[in-house]
Amino acid sequence: MFGSQTTKVQWRPEAGRLVTLMAVAFGLTVVITRLYLMASGYPKIGGGTYHIAHALFGGLLLVIACLLLLLSSGRTSMIWAAMLAGVGLGLFIDEVGKFITANNNYFFPLAAPIIYLAFLLVVAVARYTARRRGQSPELVLAAVIAEIGQSIGDEITTARRDLLRGELADIDPARCGPQQRELAKALTTYLDEVPCDTETPVTHRVAAFGRRLEQRLLPLPVLRAGLITVMITHAAWSLLRLVLAAVVIAGWHSHWRELDHLLDITSGHGWKALVGLGIAAVGQIVVVAGFGAGAVVWLRGREELGVRLGIWSDVVSLTVVNVLASYFSQFLTVFTALAEALLLWLLIRYRIRRARAVTEPEQAQPKKAAASS
Repeated sequence: MFGSQTTKVQWRPEAGRLVTLMAVAFGLTVVITRLYLMASGYPKIGGGTYHIAHALFGGLLLVIACLLLLLSSGRTSMIWAAMLAGVGLGLFIDEVGKFITANNNYFFPLAAPIIYLAFLLVVAVARYTARRRGQSPELVLAAVIAEIGQSIGDEITTARRDLLRGELADIDPARCGPQQRELAKALTTYLDEVPCDTETPVTHRVAAFGRRLEQRLLPLPVLRAGLITVMITHAAWSLLRLVLAAVVIAGWHSHWRELDHLLDITSGHGWKALVGLGIAAVGQIVVVAGFGAGAVVWLRGREELGVRLGIWSDVVSLTVVNVLASYFSQFLTVFTALAEALLLWLLIRYRIRRARAVTEPEQAQPKKAAASS
């Protein structure tokens, strides 16, 4: 009934950015909501009979986001839909504890890992869409046509025009038929001649200012020393958490009731909690070894290996250890995850800046040679 082409997904050229925006809105909404409720004493909207849960507002925002996508094709509506969808999803899933328990327990320990896993899933989708490769020429052309159609009759920014031209330039002519090649050529010609907004977008000006500020406040030698220090500190912190987990699993007790109460993080959760804590301990071993080895090899000059070990150790901590740790302490895990996400971003930024610092002098040498000749 339907052709095979209709079953394929047509990714938008900016799909990765839109889903990333949704993921950021999702994560911030959950954190802000939980902190606000804790600080305000968990107030209720309604009276003695009614209780209007904030999950309802989340569902309303999700409906509004869907309506924006269905009723409008403009780029602005896409951005608003991504933000509203993230906020709506965050408000909705924040009350997952009420949905999976018979007594509507908002504080059910399993709720935090579910929320954390949902956030990781959205982030994984964002990264996948941002790094998609190998799409067929038909899908690329369809996506570019849809994007151009949203701006017919209007000026587009030079950055967006360059993005669309890059999508067309990545099409392999060998995989195209003559009609598709002609269409790609016509679209490229249109983008070359379409009026563009000569003023730099605010987001690009902010990004450029951020890069200049980053280079001034965090030059590569300073960033390198800071990252190595943080990796060593993280390894020590993870080792401490590993020791505490081993103490709890071993069932050790002290003579001080306050210390026992502090260590007994599995109180009331039974053997399943001990199993989860054991799996988290295995993850902690990987994190300790990864960060420790990464810092050592980095100090010994094997920079690329050290950065890679730091990145993967951070990913293990974010995706394995924190998921299980959130079962026992959701708020501590939130701040730990935020710190580790910042560390991951800084490690990736260092690798990008380091590669750029190496390639720019190499690219400048042929230009100097041509100028001198």
